[in-house]
Parts: sequence; structure tokens; C-alpha cells
Amino acid sequence: MNLTLAEVARCLGALPDDGFEETVITEVKTDSRTVTGGDLFFCIAGENFDGHEFAAQAAKGGAAAVIASRMIDDVDCPVIMVRDTVAALGRLAACWRDTCGAKLVAVTGTAGKTTVKELLYNVVSQRFATAKNYRNFNNQIGLPLSMLKATAEQEVWIMELGISRRGDMEELAPVASPDLAVITNVGPGHLEGLGNEAGVASAKTSLLRSLRQGGTAVVSRDYPLLWNAALELVGSPVGFTGHDAPGTDFCARFLGADESGDGRFLLHTPEGEVELTAPFCGAHYAENLACVAAAAHHLGLTLDDVAAGVQSMAADPQRFCRKLGGGVMVIDDTYNANPLSMAGSIRTAREMAGDRPLVLVLGDMRELGEEAIPRHEELGKVIREAAPAMVFYKGDHFLDVERGFGGYMRRAGEPDEFLEAWRELCISKGVVLVKGSRSLKMELLANALCREVNAEAQGGPK
Repeated sequence: MNLTLAEVARCLGALPDDGFEETVITEVKTDSRTVTGGDLFFCIAGENFDGHEFAAQAAKGGAAAVIASRMIDDVDCPVIMVRDTVAALGRLAACWRDTCGAKLVAVTGTAGKTTVKELLYNVVSQRFATAKNYRNFNNQIGLPLSMLKATAEQEVWIMELGISRRGDMEELAPVASPDLAVITNVGPGHLEGLGNEAGVASAKTSLLRSLRQGGTAVVSRDYPLLWNAALELVGSPVGFTGHDAPGTDFCARFLGADESGDGRFLLHTPEGEVELTAPFCGAHYAENLACVAAAAHHLGLTLDDVAAGVQSMAADPQRFCRKLGGGVMVIDDTYNANPLSMAGSIRTAREMAGDRPLVLVLGDMRELGEEAIPRHEELGKVIREAAPAMVFYKGDHFLDVERGFGGYMRRAGEPDEFLEAWRELCISKGVVLVKGSRSLKMELLANALCREVNAEAQGGPK
């Protein structure tokens, strides 16, 4: 970022003081421990810490100014007062985006939004200087901080927006104010805060209210609740599908896995068709691929650009990342889980296992509210269809999943306990899927198993 403190003050509705015009802000920080000379420090009040209590420390670290929502003492730098520091952070990010003149792509959805963001970045950056938010820095603090890290030289900003409760998108969407809004899908995720799937569809599509004039909406046609909600807000959204669908310009179909476990896909666009191999696998990734193709097309990229960008993509270490040790393939899909992504991953793991044993190491799907019990029972039914050799489970919904499964399951326990139970299976060839909500730290189980079987990551740029 390269704004003067006077420009910051005017953006936030404050009057610049003497010297503000000569003070240049280089970066925005919310952690006082990382503040250096020229930084602008925002006092954010969180669940565990209140940034106002660390304003003096930020000033000592060299902060050019502090943004606060209440009076603070002993701060040896300018203080700009605002009503709400989180909202002010968003306003500053929007001002910076307007100053840069970048084209912004906003990506949201229940599942796959980070995958789509990363894929689209890989495709678009072949032709344009491109920015993106890191991992899932996608909330009311992460989104504006990501936008403020982007530069004027980056022509396209691809930003993921994540929501978990009613009102989140109404706060995020005006900050992004996208030229291109992308909605990957909707499903039973974050039901605790969004109510039901219709509530999820309504919340996700409220992003479209903040589309810039002349902007484009790219929306999945595979989810009627989503498509119909989008039609109420945008006259002609661009549709895509992960299936064969006559009349839809952007389609992708999963053709199966190759010998290394990479996925083969057939992609159809108005330019024609291409068959490609990608460092991810499963029918649920077809919708992500079609989504990326639709978004890229409306950013001026070709089908060849899409194929090259997808095939040069490196596998994410916690998103269906295949790690092979001897005859055992460990699929590390521990980044997060909801009913939509869980079902897709289990079915793909079953297909990849073929005649070999499939072992599932699963954990709770969090933030489902009143739907938690029935959704975990449904998970048990998905597991039953996959006919695993063994199920290890971690979390409070063990009994609910077991009820739906109707078979024998074991509690995963801590890594050492899990490994003891794994050794009892005496499996020398097979596929193991590890997946659960982020808070359960399922990666500890995946990492322990990978060490046990000396598994190394497979897949990567083609």
C-alpha cells in the first residue's frame, strides 16, 4: 500500500492534521508485535485480545498512526478515531482498491472456494499480474488486509469471501464490490449461523447485490436453491456445471484417476473441449474446474490458458493431497469438512481404492447447529455406501455417525493410540482418507500415519 496518512484520514471520514500529507503509510497491521516504521496499526477488539491495549506498543515499534474506536493514553503517534475499527479497515481496503483501479474477482461458496481461488489465480497469473488472499484469510479482517497487501501493479485481485452467520456477506460484499462474483455451490455448511440450505443460498447470493455496474455473476447451475436465488438478483448469470448439461456453456466431467492418482477431466467451453490431467481427483472437483473456466473466460483468457494453468498447479498439502508410502496411499484432506465436501471426498477415495481396502479416518463436521445430529447420521450412510475396511472417528458425534453407518467403528484417539490400532489392521496396500473440521486438527493423525508408512506427496505440475 502507498497512501498518505491524509488520504487514510479522508477515507475514514476524519480531518487530516498537520503533517499527515507528508506521512506515507506502507503497510497495515493488526498485530502490534509485527509493527515497524511506516505501518498503520488498527486496534481490533477480538475474543481474546483488544488491540487498544497494545496501541502504545505499536507506537514504540514505529507505527505512523493508530486507528482506534475509544480513547487511548500514552500513544506517541497520531490517533485517528472511528466508530468501528473493523468497518474502518474495510473502508480503507475499498478506498485502496479504487485508487489502484484493479479488477476484483470475489469467490464464495460452501465448498471449494479456496480451491477455485487458487486455481483461478494460477490460470489468470499467466497473463496478468494477479493478487490473492493467503489461504483462507477471507473474513471481515482477512479480506481487507489481503486487499491492502495487493499493489497497484496487480491488475486482477482474486479474493475469497467466507461467511458463517447472517449479516457476514452484507459486511464483506461492499468491501469487495466485485467486477466478477463467483459462487461455487451451496450446501449444509455453517448452518448454526445461517439456518438452513435456503438461508445459505440467500446469504451467498447477497454478494451479487454488490456487483459493480457492468459486473458479471458466475454461478453453479447444479444447485437449484443457489441458481434460483441468483436469478432473483441478476438477470442473466453465467452458469457452469460439473455434469453433462445441454445448454450450459461451461461444463466439466470427471473421467477417473490415472495411475498416479491424478484426476482426468473433460472440460467444455464455448471455445471447444479439452481433456486434461489435474493434481486433484474426484467428481466433486469437476464443478471447480468448470467454475474456473467460466470465470477465466470472462476475464479474457482462453481454454488453452485454463488447461495450462490447471495442469501447472501444485497440490495443496491439506486438500485431498495424496501421499504414497509403499502400497498405502494416505489422502490428507484435513483442511476442513462439511457435509458436501465430506461426501465427495469419501466417494472419490472409494473409487481410487478400487479393489484395495479403504480406511476412513474422519472427524466431526462443525458449525451445523440443530442439523448436526441428522447430518452426521447421513455421513454414516455415506460411509456405509463406501464399504470401508475400517472407520476411525474423532469427535462428539461418534454415536450419530455409527447409528447411520450401522457397522463397527473405532475412536481415533491421539496419534499414538491411532497408530497402534492402525498396525493391528496389517494393511500393506490400500487407501486411507483423513478428513474432519479444522478445529479437530486431523492433520496430526494424517502426519503420524505418513511417518509410519514413509508416505511422500504425489502429484504436482505437469
